[in-house]
Amino acid sequence: MNRVDAQLSELAQAIDAVQHETVSLRKQLDSVGLIEIKHNRAFYLVAEPGHPNYGDELIAREWVRYLALRHPDVPAYIDCARPGPATAILRGEHPRLSVVDTLACLTRENEFAGGDVRNQHTRDIARFVVQALHDEGKAARYASGIELLRSAVRSVHVLGGGYLNSMWRVNLARLSVAAWTRGRGVPAVATGIGLMLLQEPDDSFVREAAASFLSFSVRDAESYRAVMDSRSPQQVGDQIQDMARTQISLAPDDCFVNALDRCYAPPEGLPDTVVCVQSDFVDDAAALHRHVIATLNSWEVGRGAMVGVVECNPYVDYPIVESLKAAGYRVAFFPLASLLREGFPARAGQRWLTTRYHPHLLAAAQGCTGSFITVGERYYAIKHRAVLRMGSHWTNSVIGTTGVLPGSGFEDSGVLQEYPRQIRKAADVIYHE
Repeated sequence: MNRVDAQLSELAQAIDAVQHETVSLRKQLDSVGLIEIKHNRAFYLVAEPGHPNYGDELIAREWVRYLALRHPDVPAYIDCARPGPATAILRGEHPRLSVVDTLACLTRENEFAGGDVRNQHTRDIARFVVQALHDEGKAARYASGIELLRSAVRSVHVLGGGYLNSMWRVNLARLSVAAWTRGRGVPAVATGIGLMLLQEPDDSFVREAAASFLSFSVRDAESYRAVMDSRSPQQVGDQIQDMARTQISLAPDDCFVNALDRCYAPPEGLPDTVVCVQSDFVDDAAALHRHVIATLNSWEVGRGAMVGVVECNPYVDYPIVESLKAAGYRVAFFPLASLLREGFPARAGQRWLTTRYHPHLLAAAQGCTGSFITVGERYYAIKHRAVLRMGSHWTNSVIGTTGVLPGSGFEDSGVLQEYPRQIRKAADVIYHE
C-alpha cells in the first residue's frame, strides 16, 4: 500500500507538472495566435470594379497588384457593387483576395435608397450605413459582411476614380464608413478621388466625411477646392479641428501607383491612329461621330486607312465603329476584355482622339500625341484638365470645329517615377511594414 501511495503521489506530481506546462504552452500559443490574427487582419478596399468600366478596373487592379507585391500574406477584400464580375476580372492578381459587396448593398438597399436615388439625400443614406454597421439587425441580410468589417479588418482604403459624386449618391455615401472605423480605432484613407460633380448639400457631406480619414487625396483641382472649402467655426463646430488632423492633398491618378508597369499591350501591330469615343454624355451622338471623322480628315487619315477603336465601357463605346466603317475606314476593334487581358493598346508614335479620361491619361503618358473631345462639360472637362495638369499637352477638339492638330504627350518621363511615390506616401499610413 505504501508503494502504491508513493506511486500515486508521484503520478499526481507528474500530472500537476503536465498541467502547468500545458497552461504555459497554451498562453504562449494564445499569444502567438493573437499576434498572428492581428498580423493577418485584412486590408479592406472600397472601389468600383466589375461594372465593368476600364478606369475602375485599372485602378482596382493596380492597387491589388501593389498589395500582392508588398503584403502577399495579408488577406485583402474589395467591396464593390458587382462582386461577381469583379472577382472574374481580378482573378490571379492576389493570392488572398476576396470580393464582397457589403457597403455597396448597405447604400443601395435601405429605406432611403429606394426609388429614384437622385431624389434621396446622401446624408440619410450614410446615416443608415453607420447605423447598420453599429447594429447589424438593421441590415440582417448583411450581418456576416458587417461582422467581417468589425473583426477581420485592419484598415479601410477608399480607392480613387470617378464613381463618388452627386450623380451616384449611393456611391458617395460609402465615404461614411470612415466615421464608423474611426470610432473603432481602424484607420481609413482615401486616394485619388474624383468628386465632380458635387452639388449642395453633398459638398458639405464630403467635407465632414473627409475629416474622419487619416489622409484624403483627390485627383483634380476642383475636387481639392471642394474638400478644402473654408467654413466658419459656427458652421462646422469641431470639424475644423478634425480637418486639421486629416492630410488633404491634390495627387496624381491612382493608376500610377505601380508606374503603369504591365499596363500596356505589346506595341507590335498596333495602328497608328486610335479613337475612343463614347455615346453617352451627348445629346447628338451622330454630330459627335461626324466631328471625329472630320478631325481624322484634317489629320490626313485617308479613307481606307486602319483606325483603332478602344472600348472602355461595353456597348457605350461601340457605335463609333459602325460610323467609321460607313465612312470608309478599316477598323481594328479593341474590346474592354482585350484591354484587361492584353493591356492598353498605346505606343509611342500613335495619334489619339478620345472623349474618355483614362485613354487620354495612359496614351499621353506613353508619349502619344492627341486631342481630347469634351463631352459633359461639367464632368469630363474637369477630368481632361486633370490630365493636362499631370503632364499631357493634348489639344481640345471642340465639336463642330476642325483643324485642331494633336498635341504632345508627357514630356517629363520622371513623373512616372515621382507619381508612385506620391500615391504610396498618401496610403503609407496603413500599408507601412
